[in-house]
Amino acid sequence: MNARRFALGLIVSAVLVGLVLAVLDLQAQAAQQGVTQILSHLHYGHVAMAFALYATSYLGRALRLVVLLPGSRQAGGMLLLASISARHNLLNLLLPLRSGEASLPLMLKREAGFSLAEGTAALLVARVLDLLSVGLWCLVGLALAAPGSTTDDTLLRVGGVVRAGLFALALLRPAARVVSKASPDSRLGSFLRRTFGHLGEIPTPRLLNATLVSLGTWLLTYAACFAVVRAMVGENGVAAALDQIDFGQSLVGTTGLHLMGILPVNTVAGVGAWEAGWTAGYVLAGVGELPALVSAVVSHVVIFVFIAVLGGLGFLTRGPGRADAESAPDAAPDAMPGIEPEAAASPGRPTP
Repeated sequence: MNARRFALGLIVSAVLVGLVLAVLDLQAQAAQQGVTQILSHLHYGHVAMAFALYATSYLGRALRLVVLLPGSRQAGGMLLLASISARHNLLNLLLPLRSGEASLPLMLKREAGFSLAEGTAALLVARVLDLLSVGLWCLVGLALAAPGSTTDDTLLRVGGVVRAGLFALALLRPAARVVSKASPDSRLGSFLRRTFGHLGEIPTPRLLNATLVSLGTWLLTYAACFAVVRAMVGENGVAAALDQIDFGQSLVGTTGLHLMGILPVNTVAGVGAWEAGWTAGYVLAGVGELPALVSAVVSHVVIFVFIAVLGGLGFLTRGPGRADAESAPDAAPDAMPGIEPEAAASPGRPTP
């Protein structure tokens, strides 16, 4: 990894931690005491539940790749894609400024036989669907947490987000085709044409199915984070204040973290960015400043362990490199309208 980028990530981490403490006007010692108290009294039954939910969400990530990449089931199946997703998430958290994102298309090329263009197109669609899903669940949380909120109000607001999301999905393919045609005549331009060409040719039913899978996957992730909050609840001090957080508040609060996880602003191992996103979200949801910050630090520790364990298992179960993927030029294995013809189909998977 570039040393300058790593150093920049460390600096940004330190700055964000300082800003969180300064803006909230909290003493580091009080926060440290709260973190120590909660970590020593975690409810491990809730931690186990959180881990099970979080691990299951990786199957959702894998299923989304199955939907977006035809032939992926024959290329390696759900377990390989779940392994790739776990490693991708770990590298994405560890490496600063979203440099870990590149690992997904690279692993899909090496282990599943997809071209870099196909993998990058799937990653771009996944990130759009992530933003849509996080926005929808945050709105559900706002509706649930709003005083005097009725079922009709909730359905009306959720319906508005769904319509906006469907409109964004409808624009995705035409916009991709425009970018594909406008790409310059260069090596980078050729890659962009293939990438956005693949994106522009994803059938609408596949996009809709991937959207449904994304919504379910993110619900599992939100539920895992809420289980982590419940694991922190205790009888005294900050731990007692966390008992007041309901699932609606958790949907709103955790959205701050998820937005930090999607946007290109992450730091080394998420230090600083994680705490800033979680704390801002929970303060917005009506949680006190000190409990929000303490729960942010504890959640970072607990969920980082989840990510490390699952990512480590992913590295232990990674698929063998495919000779055709390593030696062949980066060309998509199937010809689509608007994409240059390619040298040959990958023998590792049938052409859809």
